[in-house]
Amino acid sequence: MPIPETADIHPDAGGTGTPAGRWPEWTEKHRLDDTLPAQAYEAASPQCRTALKSGLALAFMHFGACPGRTHETLQDPRRGYWRQMETFPAPWAIAAFTPDYTAAARLAAACVPAHLAGVPLLGAVCVGGAPSGQALTALDLSGVEDIFVLDTASLCALLEESQPGPGRLVLLHEGELDSARRTSRALSIPCYEERRPPNLVLPDRSAFDIELLSFAQGKALEQALEPASPVTPAALYLSSEAAQGHCRHHRHGPHHADSLALSPGCEGFWLHAGLTPDFFRVSRMAFGPLP
Repeated sequence: MPIPETADIHPDAGGTGTPAGRWPEWTEKHRLDDTLPAQAYEAASPQCRTALKSGLALAFMHFGACPGRTHETLQDPRRGYWRQMETFPAPWAIAAFTPDYTAAARLAAACVPAHLAGVPLLGAVCVGGAPSGQALTALDLSGVEDIFVLDTASLCALLEESQPGPGRLVLLHEGELDSARRTSRALSIPCYEERRPPNLVLPDRSAFDIELLSFAQGKALEQALEPASPVTPAALYLSSEAAQGHCRHHRHGPHHADSLALSPGCEGFWLHAGLTPDFFRVSRMAFGPLP
């Protein structure tokens, strides 16, 4: 008996409701005016735009290219079993945030892995009002064209109606979008959350351009500039030499945990811990005995 072929699974196959490659029709009346991202881009300083472009280039270098779709077959005659695995991009993804979200680098870092994973339909939803200029600049540079302004109930309806599924959801908030998290759980939609600004440490602020860091990190930078340093930072802003030393030396202590070390020139770059292109890809496996 031949090894059975895995069903031909396409990212746009199956499901009912909204046709593949399109958002529900009712979202069109909530689409942000297409001119606003361009206006926000022009309003941002050239230095801020350059910093964000550099951050995007770093993200592409870090993650590299992802295959569109892979199929793997493994046969183990000694153990008497076969395994097949199919991986492909999730059919859609949504990055949802609030109007006061002003961390351009972190919003871009939420979108780029989806692009690299090959997600064919990527949307951004600002819940409760118009996005900030920083957010619009990040979305413009990240290539996100589908931007909507919805209330919480409409975001949950969008998650319920987007087909085929499940897609992927990224929430950038401080508790305001908890109902969307509950909806994603009920619908078995994988969800990644940034539920509070990351703790940052900036030992020598003179080494960095504070304007760029403010554009990139929003209110998280305000906390970093306060006298008291966080106990477990998500990122350390260090000189190039100190950043390299951070990786080489196995130190222990509050500032030497699993922290990201960023040197001058990386102000517009960010990595969300655990949010990689793999999060935006679907994996399906099949097993069986060999004849």
